[in-house]
Amino acid sequence: MTSQTVRWAVVGTSDFALDWIARGISLSSNATVAAIVSRDAARGAAAAQRFGAGHTFPSIDAIDTTVVDGVFLVLPAALHAEYAIAAARRGLHVISEKPMAPSVADCRRMIDAARAAGVVLAVAHCMEWTAPMVQARALLAQGAIGEVVTAGISASFTATPDPTWQHDDMPQRGAGALVDMGVHAVDGITRLLGPVRRVAALSGTRLPAYAGDRSATLLLDFASGVHGVLQSHYTCYQNGLELQGTEGRIWSSEWWGREFAGTLHLQRGDEVTTWQLPRVNVYVPQIEHVSQCVLSGATPVISGERGMANMAVIEAGLLAARGGGWVDVPAGQ
Repeated sequence: MTSQTVRWAVVGTSDFALDWIARGISLSSNATVAAIVSRDAARGAAAAQRFGAGHTFPSIDAIDTTVVDGVFLVLPAALHAEYAIAAARRGLHVISEKPMAPSVADCRRMIDAARAAGVVLAVAHCMEWTAPMVQARALLAQGAIGEVVTAGISASFTATPDPTWQHDDMPQRGAGALVDMGVHAVDGITRLLGPVRRVAALSGTRLPAYAGDRSATLLLDFASGVHGVLQSHYTCYQNGLELQGTEGRIWSSEWWGREFAGTLHLQRGDEVTTWQLPRVNVYVPQIEHVSQCVLSGATPVISGERGMANMAVIEAGLLAARGGGWVDVPAGQ
């Protein structure tokens, strides 16, 4: 680590890891792709050459900590805790892809390990930097719609049917619509409106080609008293946000994406305002923010605690969907 640049190792060589995460690091102003970590030597070498990384390593334990400052984990969620803890114990800063881990208990283990090692732990909730969400936060801070009464958010896409997936192993695998896309929606809406105190939910799908947790709808009771509905599906495309207040409403038909501008509208009475938003590659400000925290010693806005709080809502939602009724979200998660 120089005084202005953080050296990251990208752990994983999937298309997403390379096309978005490694590319985002390479486009940033204060970070560099220093290494690729892959069990596949050929894939690791090819990825390192593509991004000008000087090193490849087969594992976390093999990383030379004199040339790498931190790791960006782009792995199945079930591996996040194991790899994050191993990295922290070696004094490496950690960014974990979302969802943080399949369980709140695993999230806590990651946080404890990072704290014990004195390293930064962040969770890649990159939608923090989408232009619609940045603008929506600013409008709420200004009181543009008065007191928020109700909220709705959705994050869904149409996936290829996979009848082999089963409901019970979804949380353990870190898969399923609610765990995968729903966590974006949970993160986005709680960032706008604060913590959720209890959840009711439905999970499953009416489409026989899809098995397991392919469709989820959550009823959210926020600590503030706001009522909310969250939807996440693998059976249709949804990208909606609506906040209804005592003096108006804010809505978007495109609030999430990877490299996009999105939409945002404000209505007060008969007057509607529409913003021309900037196009943002969300992975660039994400890595720049976390890298700056590494350099300055600050806590990332996308902290491990935030990732754990999101998984607490997801866990409550999965329990509610299976058992019916309301499930409390533990305070402090």
